[in-house]
Amino acid sequence: MRIGRELHDVVAHHVSVMGIQAGAARRALETRGADGADTAIDSLGSIEQSARQAVDELHRLVTTLRDTEALTDGAADGGGATGATRDARGSAGSAGDGPSTRGTAQLGDLVRELEAAGRAAALHTIGEPTPLSPVVDTTLYRVAQEAVTNALKHAGASARVDLRLRFTPEAVELDVADTGVGARAAAVQPRGGSGGLGQQGMRERVAAVGGTLEAGPRSRGGYLVRARVPLVVEEGP
Repeated sequence: MRIGRELHDVVAHHVSVMGIQAGAARRALETRGADGADTAIDSLGSIEQSARQAVDELHRLVTTLRDTEALTDGAADGGGATGATRDARGSAGSAGDGPSTRGTAQLGDLVRELEAAGRAAALHTIGEPTPLSPVVDTTLYRVAQEAVTNALKHAGASARVDLRLRFTPEAVELDVADTGVGARAAAVQPRGGSGGLGQQGMRERVAAVGGTLEAGPRSRGGYLVRARVPLVVEEGP
């Protein structure tokens, strides 16, 4: 399930961005003017960057799987579970998806990708940032990535997308909201792909770190995805 989530998030997001950029490049080239050529060059550059990011993340995932398999085989041969083995595999039943360099610090990258695709977007951080565990940090990024992908697919070219990362003493919350399709249209066509696989993956990720996820149309139009993960406060001696 963890492998499936990673593949779905990485491939769906980057391919969606590349598709939108390719469409923008085609329309720009059709104008056959200098401005159109410049726009096409920018769009093709974004396609290249998205492709490189997708390949890099897939390579990192495959490398993690291979390293984990080798370490697990070593333990099965009688070597025992070393610290390196535990780090690669994660604790039993944990929500860890293997080593990742993607976290909430990269939410700005998602906004820039939206802007490069011609969408209005912004990132807001509310409250005093609190250090997050690697698993929670990666989980929130993946939820944002999936929600942004769905906004690109379903919200419409004129929709605005706002990401909000909110810190409170009790929890960290991530909101991804767009101004796209209204409540009636969204109810007819749920977001998240065929069978709601995207939303199912988001819910599983957030639940695995003890959090909750809300996703649905907003009464004033558009769509909202909200993930809330309680913060673990260490007690003093």
